[in-house]
Amino acid sequence: MPIQGILFDFNGTLFFDSTFHLEAFRRTMKTFGMPVPDDNTIVSTFFGRTNERICRENVCRDADAEMIRAFSDCKESHYRAFCRENTAEFQFTPGAVELLEYLKEQQIPYCLATGSGIDNVQFYLDEMDLGRYFPLDRIVYDDGSIEGKPSPQMYELAAARIGLSPKDCAVFEDGTSGILAANRAHAGAVIAVYEEGIPAPFNEETKVDAVYHDLRNWKEILAKLNLLR
Repeated sequence: MPIQGILFDFNGTLFFDSTFHLEAFRRTMKTFGMPVPDDNTIVSTFFGRTNERICRENVCRDADAEMIRAFSDCKESHYRAFCRENTAEFQFTPGAVELLEYLKEQQIPYCLATGSGIDNVQFYLDEMDLGRYFPLDRIVYDDGSIEGKPSPQMYELAAARIGLSPKDCAVFEDGTSGILAANRAHAGAVIAVYEEGIPAPFNEETKVDAVYHDLRNWKEILAKLNLLR
């Protein structure tokens, strides 16, 4: 079946903010008196997952709602502060705007599937004009009712939002959990896009069809997917 649509992760894929997340997680783990994992561990086991799951798996297995909320608020407040402090980096990945403009122009369906909660989604809508490309009904986010990556549910829901099955879609991802989620959703193709210098998201379980360190070569990517018109 030919690829008919695209499902995007956001953080680390359309927006290179991995260093912001890494530092926010380091500071949050210190705040909660926990050992700080190395960057490879954070990329492979934190990125793409919900804060609730990260808290339960790395801070307290029996964390109650209050602790989970405190963990999430601490991490995301650090993260948003880093975004505001680093204005030169607080922008779309190189090539992303051109790719998204082309998809809009050619009416190629696409959707966003992010592990971010509504506070960060609203932050991107307000501060990055994300709604220019992704109205809220084209964003699947952590609303507390969706299983986080590596569960396939986010990508299954994102495909359904654009009237497709995951097998009809290419997924653009940067995280180990997200790539596994795409694999488990049986995506038609998985394109790894992650910032150079960040630990690679691959392990023995992940399967990808191509690897890029930005989206400047978006025409090449779409040509490989038979979506360049």
